[in-house]
Amino acid sequence: MFAIAPTDLDWFYQLRAAPTGRFVNFWTPTPWRVRGLSEGDRLYFLLKAPIRKIGGYGIFSRYVDMTAAEAWETYGLGNGVDSQANLVAKIQAFAQKRSNDFVAASNPLIGCIELEDPVMLDDDRCFDPESVGHPFPRQIVKLKYFHEHDNLMLQLRERSITNAFEMVTGAASRKPALRKDRKGQSAFRQRILRNYDHRCSVYGESVVELLEAAHIQPYINENSNHAQNGLCLRVDLHRLFDEGLLAISDELTLMVSSQLAGTSYEALEGKKLKLPADPAARPSTEALAFHRKSFR
Repeated sequence: MFAIAPTDLDWFYQLRAAPTGRFVNFWTPTPWRVRGLSEGDRLYFLLKAPIRKIGGYGIFSRYVDMTAAEAWETYGLGNGVDSQANLVAKIQAFAQKRSNDFVAASNPLIGCIELEDPVMLDDDRCFDPESVGHPFPRQIVKLKYFHEHDNLMLQLRERSITNAFEMVTGAASRKPALRKDRKGQSAFRQRILRNYDHRCSVYGESVVELLEAAHIQPYINENSNHAQNGLCLRVDLHRLFDEGLLAISDELTLMVSSQLAGTSYEALEGKKLKLPADPAARPSTEALAFHRKSFR
């Protein structure tokens, strides 16, 4: 069983851009019991008008009522807003729109649908659910449950990169200002963090705000966003890796540049990487060898 729910565009775009953790809050401005979903079911995001397309999904974990303060403490940026004050403002705006008896509250009670490992698609990968046999009438404002075969997931799998990574030809750019414009960057980050269990492959760091998806062969185009061309690294290690001050050997151990002698990073020499359980998600040996050419 799976479900589709109309999804606020601001919530979706904020989460697609923000460094969220494993869990996000698909909240509703007033409490309401979700009775049709069980732990592990998929909840798909139908982006509201004028888009009306599937923009991603999350795995249902639980439903719980919380105050806005509790929700912010629990999920932070995973609420799809950038502050507790903005969360309250959004809640009040939705509630006022839906009720003639609206009374403003500084810490309103809301319904929280907790979703695990959200996937947010890039704009050009969103699709109409009706095109795969799952129509969604416009009059539905909460959830629609489906008990048939999940063609949405089949469509998503067809759109994902499943073949072995092949080196990408073309000129690469590492300019930070261009990262926000890289096609597929959000989905790439989500995929890499999931593959590495939301932990840095070197330190095991799990603070999601510090984790980044590093390209092994530098980004050239969307084909660079392959699972085997990515590593989950803490932000400082990512910078050192990009600058050629860290590299990875054939034995999947760290190589540390002599330029880092006398720093805390020197102790990382020879440290074994923590790799994904799925062999298909582990780094490409060809890409690692290519990156070692920049090691200094």
